[in-house]
Amino acid sequence: MSLETEKKKILVVDDEPEMQIFLSNLLNTSGFDPVIAESGTAQLDEIIADVPDLIILNMMRFRGRQSVLYRTLKMDEKLRAIPVIMLSSLDRKTFFYYQRFKNPAVGGALPEPEAFILKPPEAEELLQVVQMLTGSLKSQTVEEEV
Repeated sequence: MSLETEKKKILVVDDEPEMQIFLSNLLNTSGFDPVIAESGTAQLDEIIADVPDLIILNMMRFRGRQSVLYRTLKMDEKLRAIPVIMLSSLDRKTFFYYQRFKNPAVGGALPEPEAFILKPPEAEELLQVVQMLTGSLKSQTVEEEV
């Protein structure tokens, strides 16, 4: 007897069509419900309206608005618990060094995300992190053992 489980919703914030297609297909075929967001202002509205289980955030797009979005998420009482995977073409150390000096008046350093992955992401690595952060890895292991 199989119980239908609700798919975990993953909000993908990226304006690159190729990355949107890649992430959407990868997540959908792996049992997740990907939702694509492009514009900077619509993203926060989407997150508040229908809280996702995870956010994949391309930090190198939208002319720095992603940093503001991320900081807003991590400061909000209701939204701060949503895990975030940052995607960047810069390595982690360089990215955070750059962010610290880019907008010092905006609050200094960004909080550390739950995961940081270099672009382009390897499908297997990204899926493993998504499964770990959504708790799907554990439930899949239990289902396989039954």
